[in-house]
Amino acid sequence: MQRSDVVEQLKHYIAEAVLDGKEVGLTETTPLLEWGVINSFEIVRLLGFIRNQFHVEIPHEKLVADHFANLAVLSDLVLELA
Repeated sequence: MQRSDVVEQLKHYIAEAVLDGKEVGLTETTPLLEWGVINSFEIVRLLGFIRNQFHVEIPHEKLVADHFANLAVLSDLVLELA
């Protein structure tokens, strides 16, 4: 699994499921929490997507804000746990 593929799949999911299909301005370094792109409810949905799409279960101790800061950090976490 390539990092760029993980970034793109997460980006597409967030654009479709959270941003009503609008990917405008969403990059791998967009501050997801800081800009309010995702919230706690969206994180729960995102965890389900990660589990289904990448077959990765993110453990409770990894559920910290730093891991959801942007798509780059989140993708690195997914790859680390894969």
